[in-house]
Amino acid sequence: MNKTQTTIVNVAIDVLSRDEGASMEVIAEQAGVSRMTIHRYFKSRERLFSSIHEVLIQRTMSIFQEGLEKYEHPRKQMEYILKTNAGEQGFHLLFREQSHHEEHDPETCQFSKVNKVLHQLIERLREEGGIEDSIPNAWVFHVYDGVLLTAWETMHNGSVAPKDIPELTWKTFERGVLS
Repeated sequence: MNKTQTTIVNVAIDVLSRDEGASMEVIAEQAGVSRMTIHRYFKSRERLFSSIHEVLIQRTMSIFQEGLEKYEHPRKQMEYILKTNAGEQGFHLLFREQSHHEEHDPETCQFSKVNKVLHQLIERLREEGGIEDSIPNAWVFHVYDGVLLTAWETMHNGSVAPKDIPELTWKTFERGVLS
């Protein structure tokens, strides 16, 4: 993406995270470009959302990489990844403007790289005795998704103070699946 496209996408994430129904006109105004400029780069709202999804997936992968590099122990890596992801504004948009959330099939899911790293981290947690034997990896994986979706929804609708969301996310995951 060029500088203008990047600006439009970042502004769109900000605007749409506050008002999902915001028009392309509002996004253009906030981005400091004309509506024609937005349509030159993004022929439809769906194409804009596709670019938003790509950017948010890249941000998610960066958070994973940071956590894996910053901490050696998988529990600390998971804590960093969950808390950081939970505090990100706009991530709930990953679940919007789609007819459905894709299943976590590594061949088709837009998060396949993230999912692969998450599965590896879950396995490392299990190997170190951090996950109770009776809890399947698939359950842990979906609990991870569930607590993040809850974090993003509560941030978006304002039902929980944003400063509390990362810690609540971690506590919920930690107490729910870790031993």
